[in-house]
Amino acid sequence: MGWLVIRIVLAVVATTSIALLARLEGVQARELATASGPITIAAAPAGMASPRCEQLIVEARDALDNHLIADTHGAPDADGACSYTLTVPAQSAVWIHVRPALVSSVTTAPSTQNAGVPAGTNGTAGASRPDHVPSARSVQIRWTVISPNTYFFNPGEAKTIPLSY
Repeated sequence: MGWLVIRIVLAVVATTSIALLARLEGVQARELATASGPITIAAAPAGMASPRCEQLIVEARDALDNHLIADTHGAPDADGACSYTLTVPAQSAVWIHVRPALVSSVTTAPSTQNAGVPAGTNGTAGASRPDHVPSARSVQIRWTVISPNTYFFNPGEAKTIPLSY
């Protein structure tokens, strides 16, 4: 009798685990949305050249803390028009904008040109003073800034958002 109860409990645990994993995979897939659309490139001022489609980067950033969610380069579609496609999280505020790919996103080390200068005397922002210790207990308040380039997506939604540069 004891062996039968153990087998039943193990079968229930295994079945429940498989069902939960399958449900989690389905929920994660449904929590994404797709943003795509054309990118209109305006004529450059006299003496300057407009960027090519491949030189443009479309970024999706979280509207709460501006961290990068996704990015992609523009690409010519079948008609030759510049377009993009991004996968973004659903049910959250997302900023989508286009920029030229002129600056590398590699983080560089801080400059050492002022080596040997005491902190706080060279006019740098945020330099600490020897008599001031930042508090380890701080409160961070987050605000969602709603702007014309803030979008909300429903799970599984495919939204067309035209952009211009």
